Amino acid sequence: MIGRLSTVVVRRGFSQSAVRAGGHGPPTAQDMLPFNPFQNKWKLMVKMGFFIGSGFFLPFYTVYSNLKNQAEST
Repeated sequence: MIGRLSTVVVRRGFSQSAVRAGGHGPPTAQDMLPFNPFQNKWKLMVKMGFFIGSGFFLPFYTVYSNLKNQAEST
């Protein structure tokens, strides 16, 4: 079975046998996300920037507020 499959793969090339077996191309971003990322790129960029920026800003703000509270209590 494996020998026969390997001869078919060698004869046709692996890419053709993989495409024929699956029947579908590689998934696109539209297929994997619950929204269309190409509908409004600027809106997506602002949302992603806010999400990533808030995650980067939050630790610095937490340390700052803790140091400020410690300075007030002493």
